[in-house]
Amino acid sequence: MAAAWLVPFAIHLLPWSGDRPLGAHLLPMFWASFVAVYLYGARIGLLVGLFSPIVNLVVTGMPALRWLSVLGFELVIFVLFAWWTVRRTPKIWLIAPMAYVVAKVCSTFVHLLLAPFGSLGEPGSFFIGSLRTGLLGLAALAAVNYALILLYPKPDGRGSHDAPRV
Repeated sequence: MAAAWLVPFAIHLLPWSGDRPLGAHLLPMFWASFVAVYLYGARIGLLVGLFSPIVNLVVTGMPALRWLSVLGFELVIFVLFAWWTVRRTPKIWLIAPMAYVVAKVCSTFVHLLLAPFGSLGEPGSFFIGSLRTGLLGLAALAAVNYALILLYPKPDGRGSHDAPRV
């Protein structure tokens, strides 16, 4: 949990002058949650995904309070999808970026139907803008995913330990 909090904390301490926080570009909360899911499973992944943003908010003021509910929802979807996929096809190194996109689709759909996250803007613009902003973070998620497969290989359903797949 400390490492899950420390990564986003370090990202928020880096000097940055963009219009959005650096964390919105690099997606460090998702890195930590994916590592937790990959190494320890869904329970620890959910624990990391739900509590590290809260701890980070208290200590650094990031993410902004208005984004905490949508981030929490997305992290839950992200963790559950990543856990489900890692259990079935652990050698696919694009699981983490796919899980982010699935989480973003789900939050956009919920926002379209119910708007529970407050004023996020028009749902389609929110979705496209989030993906555009997070492109570097998606690449980082793919790198984290690939590194975990190389360093901590899991047998797939057939029991083979071959190279990571797309």
